Amino acid sequence: MITAPTYKDKIVGVFGLARTGIAAVDALAASGAHVLAWDDTVERRDQVGSFAKDLYRADFTGMSALMLAPGVPLTHPKPHALVEKAKAAGVPLISDFDIFQAARESLPAHRTVAITGTNGKSTTTALIGHMVASCGLPVAIGGNIGRGVLSLDPLEEGGVYVLEMSSFQLGLTQNFQADVAILLNLTPDHLDRHGDMAGYTAAKKRLFDMQAKGAAAIVGQDDAATTDMAAALAAPIVRIASTNEMPGGVYVADGKLVDDTGGDQKIVGDLTSLPTMKGAHNWQNAAAAYAAGRALGLAARDIFEAFKSFPGLAHRQELIGEVDGVRYVNDSKATNVDAASRALASYRSIRWIVGGRPKDKSFAGLLPFVGSVKTAYLLGEAADALVHDLGETIPYVDCRDMADAVQKAAADAEPGDVVLLSPACTAFDQFTDFEARGEAFRLAVHALMQGDAK
Repeated sequence: MITAPTYKDKIVGVFGLARTGIAAVDALAASGAHVLAWDDTVERRDQVGSFAKDLYRADFTGMSALMLAPGVPLTHPKPHALVEKAKAAGVPLISDFDIFQAARESLPAHRTVAITGTNGKSTTTALIGHMVASCGLPVAIGGNIGRGVLSLDPLEEGGVYVLEMSSFQLGLTQNFQADVAILLNLTPDHLDRHGDMAGYTAAKKRLFDMQAKGAAAIVGQDDAATTDMAAALAAPIVRIASTNEMPGGVYVADGKLVDDTGGDQKIVGDLTSLPTMKGAHNWQNAAAAYAAGRALGLAARDIFEAFKSFPGLAHRQELIGEVDGVRYVNDSKATNVDAASRALASYRSIRWIVGGRPKDKSFAGLLPFVGSVKTAYLLGEAADALVHDLGETIPYVDCRDMADAVQKAAADAEPGDVVLLSPACTAFDQFTDFEARGEAFRLAVHALMQGDAK
């Protein structure tokens, strides 16, 4: 656990008692703060015992800050009642990253790498963490991936905290200063919470706006929004790209990772030889991780050696297994059109399991990527919309549930095909989250592998 001595004897509210909230209550209490914690769910309030205090009724006089969980709306569709109450009382709204920033002065000397973007940030975070560890430095991975930042164990001197940050977290955070900040890409997402694309972009840009002078900034250049942001940033940046040459930056050409930061177009290695680096989206992740490694002072050769042993991340184009020459790939994390398009572009001869609760207004953005799809197996609430937007271009089959979809896809598949779960939707119509959906896919594939579903 990371503690922040600067909060000793201060009154701090914590609203939202899921993973980050519970970690914040524990860390603040251990720091000597007076914690007032609340959640709308009784079971979550029970987890904090005597720290539970109804913040809707509490007097905010003297409160130093109110820490909000990332899911609490700041502005859209409308401000949460406690957001309005805090603003009326002049109480600053903060995230757990602000508490972490306050703790940093008491931690052994260290550096932080923060990663954000619409897609790929979890894989890039895991890849950078693996790279740092492989190069012999102490590392902790957390934030929007895995453990809340305050629940991480303090690192010994020279350690690196590798932290994924969502737009919700960035919208809340006031003071966190990343030593290395990475923006991978920007496509429309969570617009119900940010109002419009401008609001979403502004939340992401905060990662750079909060940095100290001289810190490293790494920005993807594979989409128009990140290209525009790079042009608007005052600090020197390293530009990365997976689909086009990037003079003076880090890019991928014909599958080869190229470092041109010294102007010499140095070929670092061949990404096509790495089993967990398939597809242009993973090449973007690799370019970002390489640039971060160089910013941390790691040797190019050591970085690429680390890439070779990266195992990949669960639910992100995760190869579950192969049955009768057919590969089964779990990309349950693809909860929007852009993420699914990246997966579709990575394979040929696809039996595509798709659907759930739609996040995007239309699936038409997938049309350029369905040429390799032999059949789509439709799940959940999105089935009618998928038929409307894509039904004239690819055959489709309605499915009851995940097990039914896997069995039907397996029955149709031929050697060389890929049965790909890449839903382009959230999982909330049938599952608690994308992890549960991915596990259902895994179980159905394992049943095939054991012969139970034949």
